[in-house]
Parts: sequence; C-alpha cells; structure tokens
Amino acid sequence: MTGCETRERVVHRFFRAVDTRDWDQVLAAMTEHPRLDYTSLFGGEPEDLASSEVIERWRGLLPGFDATMHLLGPLVHEGDTVECNVRGYHHLGNDTWMVAGWYTLLLVDGDEGPVIAGIRLLVSYETGSRDLVDRAQERASG
Repeated sequence: MTGCETRERVVHRFFRAVDTRDWDQVLAAMTEHPRLDYTSLFGGEPEDLASSEVIERWRGLLPGFDATMHLLGPLVHEGDTVECNVRGYHHLGNDTWMVAGWYTLLLVDGDEGPVIAGIRLLVSYETGSRDLVDRAQERASG
C-alpha cells in the first residue's frame, strides 16, 4: 500500500465513522489536538481542541439527525494535505440540509499510520435549512 492510499483510506474511514457514529474509529483517526476550521460555515475562529472534545461536540449534534452522509472525491494529495470536494447531507424527518464545498485535511504520521491533525471546510453553497442543526442538537440532548 502506498502512502497516498493509506492517507486516502484514513480520510474515507474517518468520514464513514462520523456518519455511522463509530466514535472510537473517529477518535483513532485524529491526533490528540486536531485543528478544526469550520469558519466558512459557522463563522468564528479556527479551534485547536482535544480530540475528546471534538467527539463530545459531535455526539451532541450528529445523533440528532436521522442520517448523515459525507460524499467525498476526488482526493488530491499535496505533501501532508489531502483536499477533496464534499457534499455533506444531514437528514431529519422529511428535511435535508446539504453543505457543498471542499475539505483540506492535514495528515501527520501517528504511531499506527497517518492521522488527521487538521480539518478545514471551505463552503461553496448550502441547500435546505440550517435550522436542522438546532433541531438535531435538541433531539440529541433529549
């Protein structure tokens, strides 16, 4: 297996684990303090968080959706980064919020292979209502 194939697999397995709520796999795919940059979607500033805090945040949101699916591709490797187009579908009841854009992921060598040290989303457009985020958070906490 080449380095690119390994990095590609890490990225695909990470997003599949997010969509299937396999939190152990999500945790294993990240460094202990990944940098998250979702500022093009939610504003604010990029954050350096403990991976456990990332999982807690996502646990407080993603299970509130009936389903999520992140469709990626093609993956382009440039040094330690992997860039890819994304369409992230977030489904709740009869409603779907979709975010389209590009991910840039920083991968570094971990003890057992590459791990994700940074995630940056650059949004191109959205369809549906972002209100689904609030509904999903309420549902996940209840």
